[in-house]
Amino acid sequence: MNEAPAREQWIRISCGCLCRIEHAKKYLLLLNTNLRSKGVYRLSPVGGALSMSDISLVERFKASPENAASLDLRLTMPQSALEYFSAWFYSGQERERSPFREIQEELVEEAKLLPALTPDDVQLDYLWTVEQESLTQRTGQTGTLTHYFLEIYDVKFKRDSYLGPLLAAPPESGAVWVTEEQIKQRGTIRLSFDGALRDVHVFGHLLLQQPPPPG
Repeated sequence: MNEAPAREQWIRISCGCLCRIEHAKKYLLLLNTNLRSKGVYRLSPVGGALSMSDISLVERFKASPENAASLDLRLTMPQSALEYFSAWFYSGQERERSPFREIQEELVEEAKLLPALTPDDVQLDYLWTVEQESLTQRTGQTGTLTHYFLEIYDVKFKRDSYLGPLLAAPPESGAVWVTEEQIKQRGTIRLSFDGALRDVHVFGHLLLQQPPPPG
C-alpha cells in the first residue's frame, strides 16, 4: 500500500520593529493594548508590524496574509518557504524600513502622549534584528507557532519638547519608564490599571543586547 504524501508544514510569520527609547538610564515601555483587552497586562516597547510594499508579494512565498485588507507582514506560509522569505526580508527590498509609522500611531494617535510628530523630529538608528519562534498571544491567532523577525531601533527625540510629555505621563496613560534591572528580571511590577492594582509583566529584554542567532 502506498503511503499518503506528508502534508506540507505551515508556519505563521510576523515581522515587526521595536523602539529603544532611553532617558536617564530608563526605558519607555507601553501597555500592550491587544493583550489588555484579554485581561493580560504587559509592558512592551513602542513598535508594531512592518508592512510590505504590495500585497501581491505573498504569492512569491505561497503565503496567506493574516488580513487581506492590510499590508502588514503577518503571514502564514509553507515551512519550506521560510529560508527564501528570510533572504528577502534581510535584503530590505519591497518593505518598510523605518519604525516611524508605528511611533506616530502609538504615541500620537493611540496613546495621545504627543500632539504631533514628523520624521524630522526623531533620530532613528537601526541596531539589530532578532529572530525567534514562540506561541503568539495575538487575538485571533492565540497559541499559533510564530517565527518572528524583529528589527530593533534606537530612537532619540531631537527636541526636549517631545521628550517632556513622555517623561511626565502618568502610569495610567499606559506609558511607563522602567530600569534596565527591571527589564533584565523579566518579572512583574505592581501598577494601577482599569481600577485595580495589577501585576504587570515587563517585556523589553530585546532592547538591551543582540541575542545569539537561532540555533
